[in-house]
Amino acid sequence: MTALARLTLLRQHLDSSFHPPPPPPPPPPSPMIENPDKNKIMMEKPILPLPKERLSLSHRINCFLQLWLLKSLATLYFLYLRLVNSPQPGTKPTLTRRYECRPTLETRIFYPRSYNPAQRQLLPLYLNVHGGGFVMCDASVDDTFCSAWANRTGMLVVSLNYRKAPLHPFPTATFDVAEVAKCVLADDTLPIDHSRIAIGGFSAGGNLALSVSQLPGLKGLIKAAVIYYPIVDFGHPPNEKLDARPYKGGPTDNLERTSWWLDWGYVSVGQNRRDPLLSPVYAGKDELPPWIYMIGAQWDMLRLETQQMIHGLAGLEDRVGVEQEEDFEVGRYKWTLARGCPHGFTHASPRKKGGNSRRKREEIARGIYEEAYVWLKKAQVLS
Repeated sequence: MTALARLTLLRQHLDSSFHPPPPPPPPPPSPMIENPDKNKIMMEKPILPLPKERLSLSHRINCFLQLWLLKSLATLYFLYLRLVNSPQPGTKPTLTRRYECRPTLETRIFYPRSYNPAQRQLLPLYLNVHGGGFVMCDASVDDTFCSAWANRTGMLVVSLNYRKAPLHPFPTATFDVAEVAKCVLADDTLPIDHSRIAIGGFSAGGNLALSVSQLPGLKGLIKAAVIYYPIVDFGHPPNEKLDARPYKGGPTDNLERTSWWLDWGYVSVGQNRRDPLLSPVYAGKDELPPWIYMIGAQWDMLRLETQQMIHGLAGLEDRVGVEQEEDFEVGRYKWTLARGCPHGFTHASPRKKGGNSRRKREEIARGIYEEAYVWLKKAQVLS
């Protein structure tokens, strides 16, 4: 990128950051929620719009530099992984497509091994949306999951891509995913059973999965959603979420440092932070898929908002403290807490070979995938 282009980009984004002062020092470590009612009150759903405010020039410059450094390092890191780690056998997509609605975005399509094209059998569809904080990665980061999920469930798995912030802030990613998903549904070369459609996503992808499910053309068609450790509420800044972490003595993850930069890049000044497409926690129950399974990670700073959203949908708002941590399945809603896990636990780095912690997280992830498989049968997405 030329110096002139960088200067132009800087000018475009200096009025769209969000970087308040550092959060106060954390209290002494505690294994339990110190004040359960405090957390419930802090994360309560407000009613009035909450437009994003413009903060100081120094904060905006800091966010700009930090976010672009993060994107550059992430690009180099994933390039390195692709060079030193060849794809596992059987994890590549069956085919890829680029649709006219978004010709720059590659869509990755995975058929189950059991599929026999001669039988012309229609398959249930699983739309997958990758994570990356809305600013990095692409659909290929989920290839291992998508190929395994297609083979385990017998579903046609379609992994969707979207343009990234800060060049493309909200709502670009939402409409990218929605438009490509509609192109997939209209693609008569794919053996899709339109009565059995589910969507899922990791982290930012979970947010986008819930967001696009509210839009015309997809609302009512998507029967179930499987959402892994998403951000669902931009109405509370990162310092409030850190302060509300139930297990403050537990390990932290990189979201503690990067969440301010990601917020700056994705949410523009003046944007209503409580827009249900941006913050699905504010969406009406009827706007979302009728079946929702949410998975949170115990050490994740986003866990509390996810936890309270699914409890609200299930009519369990009165649960507080450790009661909210208990796994449940009530009607069409299901909640699982991955204990001892941080944000992103399903995507362990291939750089780290072995280790009890890694193996344990992989075991937990496999167990949750199996629960999701059984739950989709109850939702009649799978037979």
